[in-house]
Amino acid sequence: MKARIQEMLQTFHGQAHKAPDPVQTSRRSAGVGQQNISYEKLLREKDREIDRLRHQLANAEARLQELMGQDVLTSLPNRHVFKEHLTHSLKRALRLGYSLSLMLIDIDHLREINLKYGHEVGDQVLVEVSKILRSSVREIDMPARWGGEELVTVLHETDAEGASVVAERVRRRISMLEIKEPKTGKPIKITASLAVACYPQHSNEPQGLLEAASEALIQAKEDGCNRVLIANK
Repeated sequence: MKARIQEMLQTFHGQAHKAPDPVQTSRRSAGVGQQNISYEKLLREKDREIDRLRHQLANAEARLQELMGQDVLTSLPNRHVFKEHLTHSLKRALRLGYSLSLMLIDIDHLREINLKYGHEVGDQVLVEVSKILRSSVREIDMPARWGGEELVTVLHETDAEGASVVAERVRRRISMLEIKEPKTGKPIKITASLAVACYPQHSNEPQGLLEAASEALIQAKEDGCNRVLIANK
């Protein structure tokens, strides 16, 4: 009997110290690996869902600001609001008999800046130029975001000569902007071309003023940028 008990104990100890089955270990490891892959896949799907929701939220906020008449990036009035303001302002100028000027501002080489340094830098340029424009005109004037790299302003009770003085001040201040490359910290040269059209000298219609200023702006760009031009009579 004693010998039988010793045999049982030896068998028990042998099983307790038996090496693990490699097949079972491999299966368990594979199971853990599969579980980790499933978790990673789930996390990636959740990240994509969060990005999608953020994109929807950004679009909704942009749409809301558009409906409110405000440009998302610069916080200036948007194109739609500006066109309405120009129409009403021109009618008032016609009725009361005072001059009114339209000033177009185009940031030189902004697309190249976006490509070379990234859109965040390009957006920073637009924001800073918008601040310069807002602080360079009077409260009765109307600066706005026209679109792309273009800004625009209605200058009330201002003739072409007076508007060119304002435009030159804006041009000079933009050329003094200090915006640096993200990686090297080196300054990026920022300039703008500006054009002016005036009622009654150039047109008595909103579209006519916009076309006259646009033609002068194109000429300013062709002449080498970083300059102010008054529309042709």
